[in-house]
Order: sequence, then structure tokens, then C-alpha cells
Amino acid sequence: DRQMLYERMCKNMQKDRARHNILPLSKFGLMQITRQRVRPVMDVDVDEDCPTCFGTGKIHSSILFTDQLERKIDRLVNKVGVKKFYLHVHPYVAAYINKGFISLKRKWQMRYGLGVNIIPSQKLAYLQYEFYDANKQFIDMKEQSDKS
Repeated sequence: DRQMLYERMCKNMQKDRARHNILPLSKFGLMQITRQRVRPVMDVDVDEDCPTCFGTGKIHSSILFTDQLERKIDRLVNKVGVKKFYLHVHPYVAAYINKGFISLKRKWQMRYGLGVNIIPSQKLAYLQYEFYDANKQFIDMKEQSDKS
């Protein structure tokens, strides 16, 4: 009976595309089956605990934040035509953007040929940002994204 059960399980698992391993029944009547995943998980949760409220809330991933900023800068330069502006961000984010010899700020300056000044602002939340033009007038990026 044990051998027939083992062979039947092997036969049933032949259709499975995932790599698997089946061990015969143990003396306690347990069968061990290992199976490797074929497809990666499509729904990946990238939210992080909020550093401002010490983990009681969730924020979007800080890894994706600089990509979002760069898309906004691209829209600001190419669609709106602003060549010099001030970017107000949380001090932690400002330190990250200015970090290193070839910082994100320098990459943006080379890529878009513009004057960008990163201003740390304590009044902004961790992943908030504001754009100001050369005359220090607020640029409403929500309004700009609606137009494009």
C-alpha cells in the first residue's frame, strides 16, 4: 500500500511544471513533498513604516521616491520649460539627494542641463516635496500634471 501511494503521487505530480521532490512514506505514515515556485509573486507590498509617526502608519516606498521626483523634474523641464528651480524636501531626503561626488542632484543637472537647488525643509513630511521657480514662486505640479 505504501509503495502504491508513493507511485500514485509521483504519477500525479508529473503534470506539475514546478521542480519538486517526493519522498516515500515515513514509518509514521507521513509523505514529504517539496515544490519550487515557478512564477514570482506579482503583488509585492513595498509600503514602509512611517518614520515620522514611528511605525503607526504606512508610506510609499522611499526607494521609488527619487524616481517619482525625477519624473516630476522631467515634466517641469520638458513640458513646462522651467530651467532653474528650487526643490524643497525633508532634510533626510535632501541629504540623500546631495550625497556623494556624483550625487542625484549632479546627475539631474547633467541630464537636464539645469540649475537645481535642493533646500531642506523641516516643515515637509518625509516624502513630501515642493517646487519653486527662480523667483521663489510656488510651482503647483498637480496642476501641471493635469494639463499634460
